[in-house]
Amino acid sequence: MKSPFLTMIAEQMYLKRYAKSTIKAYLYWIASFIRFNSMRHPTTMGDNEVELFLAFLNSFSQSTKCCS
Repeated sequence: MKSPFLTMIAEQMYLKRYAKSTIKAYLYWIASFIRFNSMRHPTTMGDNEVELFLAFLNSFSQSTKCCS
């Protein structure tokens, strides 16, 4: 079951007529960001957490390129 936060986001995107595949992708990355930050609510986070998450994704991407 999705969190109330993710449900609210999905409903808003649906009302704005986002494609179902776009909604699914956005929810995946939002949930990944929240899990990366120890399940903290996004309203309690800022630029630093976003930068750390993006750096993690970049390093993960780099490591999979070198080893594939």
